[in-house]
Amino acid sequence: MALERAVTREEQSTAISPQTPTAQESFNLRSSAGSAPGGAATAVPRTGNFTETNSASAGSRLCPSFSYSEKFQDCQNSSGIEIREGDENAAATEVAVGAGVAPDAAATPHALAPEGQQEGLSHRRKAIIVLALCLCVFLAALDQTIITTAIPIIAAQFNSATGYTWIGSSYLLTSAAFMPAWGKLSDIWGRKPVLLSAATIFLIGSILCAAAQNLGMLLAGRVLQGLGAGGQLGLVNVTISDLIAVRERGVYLSYIGLTWAFASAIGPVLGGVFTEKVTWRLCFWINVPIAVLSMSSLICLLHLQSPKITVKEGLKRVDWLGIALVASGTVLFLLGVEFGGVSHPWDSPIVICFILFGILILCSFVYVEWRVAKLPIMPIKLFTNRTNACAYFVGLLHGFIFIAGCYFIPLYFQAVRGDTALMAGVYVLPYVMALSVVSAISGLIIARTARIPTFPAATNIRQVIWAAVTMMTLGAGLIIDLDRTSGWDKIVIYQIIAGMGCGPLFQSPLIAIHANIDHRDVGTATVAFTFLRTLGTALAICIGLVVFQNSMQSQSHDLAGGRLPDEVLDAISGHSAASSVGFVQTLEPAERAVARDAYARGLSTMWDFFLAVSACCFLFSLGIRKHYLSRQVNSTQPAKVRRRKTGEDEHEGV
Repeated sequence: MALERAVTREEQSTAISPQTPTAQESFNLRSSAGSAPGGAATAVPRTGNFTETNSASAGSRLCPSFSYSEKFQDCQNSSGIEIREGDENAAATEVAVGAGVAPDAAATPHALAPEGQQEGLSHRRKAIIVLALCLCVFLAALDQTIITTAIPIIAAQFNSATGYTWIGSSYLLTSAAFMPAWGKLSDIWGRKPVLLSAATIFLIGSILCAAAQNLGMLLAGRVLQGLGAGGQLGLVNVTISDLIAVRERGVYLSYIGLTWAFASAIGPVLGGVFTEKVTWRLCFWINVPIAVLSMSSLICLLHLQSPKITVKEGLKRVDWLGIALVASGTVLFLLGVEFGGVSHPWDSPIVICFILFGILILCSFVYVEWRVAKLPIMPIKLFTNRTNACAYFVGLLHGFIFIAGCYFIPLYFQAVRGDTALMAGVYVLPYVMALSVVSAISGLIIARTARIPTFPAATNIRQVIWAAVTMMTLGAGLIIDLDRTSGWDKIVIYQIIAGMGCGPLFQSPLIAIHANIDHRDVGTATVAFTFLRTLGTALAICIGLVVFQNSMQSQSHDLAGGRLPDEVLDAISGHSAASSVGFVQTLEPAERAVARDAYARGLSTMWDFFLAVSACCFLFSLGIRKHYLSRQVNSTQPAKVRRRKTGEDEHEGV
């Protein structure tokens, strides 16, 4: 049922006069089936707040935007004038003119731009912005793994045994712990300033690490790096969501996903090259020029409307209790999981206390966000919907399988096949390349099929998720079969299948969430998804190592009795198994073959666990329902529009 209201030039100037105290008129529309006399159509029987604005051209029509109804999300008009539903939390509203928006962004209601006009962004400028955002993700993901091959040398240089654990974990802990806070901060002060703040913190941390003269200075830099990386990983997807319509979003989110995957996989290779050929400090110095280039591009080209709020008012709106609870609970829980079976036995008081108190604090966080916080950093309502809850679990469990491929497939090449760390990083490229290519292809499929009128785009997302999870489960099951004698045909094909399954799951569950939530919650929902996936990667490494170590320990009894010397058994048993790969290469050929077979069995047992995780991921994917995919840019912080005149025509650009 079309909504129209004929407004003459005189009526427009009367309806919105300079003397009017506000630039909006709230009214309730009532309707009947027919049109009113005189050509003015009667209104739909729907109540809501709408904004009536003056048009630059005579005879333009006004069209309301129903932000909360799938049936009306595509409401457009021929004149380029849109009427927006008012923001419940702000007094002002925004008005969209053509592809742009009014400069007044005191409030942050939904900004809608028709498909193809997406806030006036030219293709070239959009490409540069997305490239700059990909560089942010590249650096944040790279520093998770680039240091792994350099840690032994760094720990030896600073003469610290504890450095082996803390150099890596300090980055991961702070990245995951503070990630939820960045999303809410960007809602308060704006995406661009908060994202640039996170990038600046990461840059300072990188410089501090590169110039570190002792372990304490290095750990301080890693903490700052992790703090900034958490903001970059979370806010990049949010910024993409502010710029791109839901139906087109899969393409751009796939670029982010493949960047993350490529950086995570290439990190150990670069770290090994830098450490062996130059210096381990280059692992951090390389961040500086890339970060400066990315930040400069975003400063010059990314123009998003930020809420006009003072620092004092913004600080009052921050959920400080929620930030403290989620940060402390996450750190304690991950520390307990990381210490268990490595530096302390699982039944030791410190491990039990860390895990127990971490869980209790996280439960308190859930209660505070549900009942206490006025502006929660992670609203519980995001998880009460079946589709959202299932999509979040898919993202969490996808983090398990994705990082398992990046972390444990190289271990297979080193421990079972006897390759160097550098070559192990090269041999895992089939997994990474398959993941990257299929991630991009799946994003294109979602975007292209969404434009076909006879093809239900919402159903397409579910099919992409189901196909991806099926391939991921198949790949995890096939990798179990790899042993010391496996041929390269098996090794390459199995990696490709696993990568094809992991690739599409970087963006498709997030798109399903975006299609099912109010646009005001896109920021917190996106950061929550990234947080859970990051948490999944952290848990996967810890739990996977525990399963592997326990399997190696259980084999020590079978390998005793003369098959292996006692010193070799001690080296490859329990928590020392992963760090004894180099020692195994020095054994006699017969002993080395026995040890490598033991490693193969241990890794197969570990992949049994990941196969079960992937099967659970498939079950959760079945709970994702079909939802409408809007072809409009629905943003709480739209791109600013700058007008420029060429002759008598006006063009809009960002």
